[in-house]
Amino acid sequence: MEKIKTTASSLYKDYNNKPFQLTDGQAEIFETIFTRKYPRVHCITYTQYGKSDTVSMAVLSRIITFPEKWAIVAPSNKKSHIIMSYLIGHIFDNEYATSLFEVEKGESIDRIRRERSKDRLTFKHPNGQIGEVFTISSEGKRTKDLLDALMGFGAPNVIIDESSLIDDVQYVGILRMLGGHKDNFLFEIGNAMRRNHFFKASMDANYHHINIDCYQGIKEGRITENFINEMRTKPMFSMLYENKFPAQDAVDSGGYAPLYLDTELQGKIKPKVDLFGELRMGCDVAGEGSNYSVITLRGKNGAKILYKEHTPDTMAFVGKIVEYYRKWQPYRIYIDKVGIGKPVYDRLRELPELWDVSSGTSKVIGVMAGESSSEKENFFNKRAEMFWRQRDWLITSQLEGEGWLDLLDIRYKIQSDKKIKIKSKDEMIKDGIYSPDVADSLSLTFYDAEFGRQENEVQVSYTL
Repeated sequence: MEKIKTTASSLYKDYNNKPFQLTDGQAEIFETIFTRKYPRVHCITYTQYGKSDTVSMAVLSRIITFPEKWAIVAPSNKKSHIIMSYLIGHIFDNEYATSLFEVEKGESIDRIRRERSKDRLTFKHPNGQIGEVFTISSEGKRTKDLLDALMGFGAPNVIIDESSLIDDVQYVGILRMLGGHKDNFLFEIGNAMRRNHFFKASMDANYHHINIDCYQGIKEGRITENFINEMRTKPMFSMLYENKFPAQDAVDSGGYAPLYLDTELQGKIKPKVDLFGELRMGCDVAGEGSNYSVITLRGKNGAKILYKEHTPDTMAFVGKIVEYYRKWQPYRIYIDKVGIGKPVYDRLRELPELWDVSSGTSKVIGVMAGESSSEKENFFNKRAEMFWRQRDWLITSQLEGEGWLDLLDIRYKIQSDKKIKIKSKDEMIKDGIYSPDVADSLSLTFYDAEFGRQENEVQVSYTL
């Protein structure tokens, strides 16, 4: 392993332009790729370990040593370019790699070095043979399209980045592509996000296994124990830092996991909670069927259910909202402004009592759960953003009384583009779960930032 570390530090530089110092785990990843001594490798690391940079150096070292073709497959266009971006940067760390690098007609070294955005790189060896690396994204591609792309290029060596976020069907296409080459190599790397093919490979004896959790990161000095203790209270800690896949009964057939565990919720429910801080009222309007109209009130430290009834008369519900507004004087009232909620929203906006005279703005805020998130890189839509903010808030808050159990019906998954998505109501109905009215009502109060804070100050604990 020391020989690998010495080689890497002699060839490559870190972001401070100093010789790159691989840790023990990084050196193991580097050596496994460079030597290709195991035809199948399953590698799982905790998040932000530096795996992409390590993989890029190993692949580059292999290509400038042997005239081979390598494919980097990822679940999204953005992700597929991360390893390639690191790889392009390392080309210019040593003269030998730079001398082999082939610049295409009309391109310049300076531009390639600056933008780092190429999808395909070639290296011409002294004997005239070519080494090549290219990226393929499964984003938006059907299995056949992805397979055709890989087969068209020919790729006996494949790196699957964020393998757990590649759909099972597309994954089969990648394996079929490898079957066209007698001497092939597959390196899968990712986090313990889903119980899919990546989970099964973690138990497959035909794979060589590399498992680097946060505790090894602490020993290697890449992460501190204090930070791990801080992240331990955040969602998905066991998956992102301890490399533990979700429990078998936690993930449904659609790949969704519970946003809350029943044990978590039980510890949050108290007989009485004295709310303080900015008060917000969330109003969920009942539709047809078994839905309830719900009014919840949230403060900085907790929330309570003010009203929960079958109320088919929307104007009667308007009266209830005004009644509770007068009693509690919340800073804002949040209500769905599309569908069944629109008449209620429109009527509330007409009431002078619900306007702030000093600012000339209504205290009634219309919510569209399906609109784009203010953090588009993290969330599928506004609904996902609101529920995730709710999840973060509840870590240090409490819920008053009974009636909160439909929070347990809220499920989420991380899509191939790494965006968090909350299971839709239509999907829930197919599973026999009706509208989670209380959970929806509370989530509305997380539509925007707390009073006195800017939107970009809201901290979201989801990181990969």
